[in-house]
Amino acid sequence: MIKKSKFLVLFVILFSFSTVYAETPVDSLLEELDQTLEKREDFLKKKQERIIAIKKQFVAGEDKAALEAQYATSVQLFEEYKSFIYDSAFSYGRILLQTAYKLKEEPVINDAKVKISFTLLSAGMFKEALDTLNSVKVETLTKDSKVEYYAILARTYYDLADYSHDHFFSERYDKIGNGYLQKALDLSEPNSIRFLLLKGLEYMRVKDIKHGILTFEKALQDTRLTKPEMAIASSSLSYLYRLDHNLEKAKTFLAKAAIADIIYSIRETVAIRDLAEVLYEEGNIERSYKYVKVALEDAYFYGAKHRKIQIANLLPIIEGTQLKIVEGQKSDLFYYSITATILIIFIILFAIIIYRQYRKLDVAKLDLTLSHQNLEKTNTQLAEVNSKLGDINSKLEDANKIKEEYIGSFFKIISEGIEKIEKFKNTIDRKISQKKIEDIKDLVNNMNLKPEREQLYLTFDRTFLKIFPGFIDQFNALFSAEEQFVIGEKQGLPTELRIFALIRLGITDTEKIAGILDYSVNTIYTYKTRVKNKSIIENERFEEELMKIKAI
Repeated sequence: MIKKSKFLVLFVILFSFSTVYAETPVDSLLEELDQTLEKREDFLKKKQERIIAIKKQFVAGEDKAALEAQYATSVQLFEEYKSFIYDSAFSYGRILLQTAYKLKEEPVINDAKVKISFTLLSAGMFKEALDTLNSVKVETLTKDSKVEYYAILARTYYDLADYSHDHFFSERYDKIGNGYLQKALDLSEPNSIRFLLLKGLEYMRVKDIKHGILTFEKALQDTRLTKPEMAIASSSLSYLYRLDHNLEKAKTFLAKAAIADIIYSIRETVAIRDLAEVLYEEGNIERSYKYVKVALEDAYFYGAKHRKIQIANLLPIIEGTQLKIVEGQKSDLFYYSITATILIIFIILFAIIIYRQYRKLDVAKLDLTLSHQNLEKTNTQLAEVNSKLGDINSKLEDANKIKEEYIGSFFKIISEGIEKIEKFKNTIDRKISQKKIEDIKDLVNNMNLKPEREQLYLTFDRTFLKIFPGFIDQFNALFSAEEQFVIGEKQGLPTELRIFALIRLGITDTEKIAGILDYSVNTIYTYKTRVKNKSIIENERFEEELMKIKAI
C-alpha cells in the first residue's frame, strides 16, 4: 500500500518556496515610502507649478508699493526654494537683499541677510554663513527674526561641531551653539511650535533622550505643524531613538520624515540617508542601496557639498555589498537549476513506485478472486476481507488520483520554473559579458515573486477542486445556511477553505500549513477556530467529518 506520508513529502516540496512573514508597522511604512518614491516626479511637478504661479505675481516698478510687493513675492519664492535648490534659493535671497536696500529699511535689510545665511548653511558653506550672520544688525530685527537669527547661528555652530570630528573644536562649537540656542529659546513663545522644536534640539545636543523624545512627540501632536516641521521633528526623534537603541522606532520616524520630505519636495534632507544607513546595518541591503541612491540624487539636486561628502562615504560600502549579493544570486541560480533537476528525477522514481504498487494490488485482487471460487465455506470471512480491500482500494484510488493530478501540476510548474531560471541566467550571463553591472542590479531589484506565488495558489485551488469537485457543497453541509461559503465560478478558494483543503489532503501540522500559505501559525489557528465555531458540528468531530469528503 502506498503510504500517505510520501504524498505529504511531495506536497510540502511543491510549496517549499513559501515563507512565513508577518508584516510589521515599520514594513508598512517602508512600503508606503516606496510607493511615495514612485510618485516623486508628480510631487516635483506640483512644486514647480506652485513656483511658476508665485513668479507670475511679480509686480514691476520702483516705487515703494511695488518694491514691497516684489519683496513679499521674493520671500515666498525663497521659502519654496530654501530646502529645494540652493542656487535658486541663494539667487532669491540676493534679490531680497537688493530690494531691501532699495526700500532703505534696516529691519528688512537684516532680515534678508538672515534668510541668505540659512541657504549658505544648508549648502555647507559655514564660513560664508557666519560672515553673513555677523554682518546683521540684530537690534533692528523683529522678535520673530531674532529667534530665526539665533536659531541659525546655533545650528551653524552645531553643524561645524559635527563636521569637524575633532573633540577640542567640537566641544568649543557646541558651547557657542548652546549659547545662541538659549537666546532663541528666551525670545520664543512657550509651547509654540518653534519653541518645542528648539527645546527638542537643546535636549538632543546634550543627549537628554527622555526629555527630547517627549518634546518632539508633543510637537508632532500639534495640529499647527507644517510638513517641513513634521519632517524635522520626525528626523530628530529617530536620532534620539537610535541613541536609545530602539531601532524599530528610529526606522518608523525616519520613514515618516522621508515620506514628508518627498511629498513637500524637500531636497536638503538627511532622513532617507540615515534610513539607508540603519537598514544597511540590519542587513536590508536592497532597500538600503535604493534609498542611498535617492539621498545622493537629492544632495546633487540641492547642491549641498557636505551632504555629498557624507553620502560619498556611505555609498561605496552599500554598493559593494549589493554587488556581492548579485554575484551570490548568480551562484544560487545555478544551484537552483541543479536542485530542480534532482527533484524531477525523484518525481519520476516516485511515479515508478506508484505503478509497481498498483500492479501488486491487481495481483492481490486476482488471488482473492480465485480463493473465493475454491473456498465456498469461507464466504463470510471473504466478504469481510473484500469489504476491507474495497476500503483500501478506494483510499488507494483517491491517493493515486491526488498524486497523478499533483504530479502533473508539479511537472508543469517545475518545467516553467526551469525555463524562467534559464532565461534569467542567460540574461545575467549576457549582461556580465557586456559588463552592464547596473542592468544586473536593476534586474535583481525588480524581481517580484508575488505573481508566481499567487499563480501557485490558484493552480492548487483548481487542481484540488478537480479532484474534489463536491468539496465546497459537502463542506458547506457542515454549516447552517447563513454561515455557508459562497464562491464565484472563476474565483480561487478563500483562505479558510484552502486551510481545510490542505487538512483534507492529510497536512494537519499547523506550522506546515502556515509555511505553505505564507501566514503566521497564530493566524492559521485563528482561521481554524473561527470556522469550527460557526459549524453545526462539534469542534472535536469537525475534522473527522471533513475527512469523509470523497474525491472523484
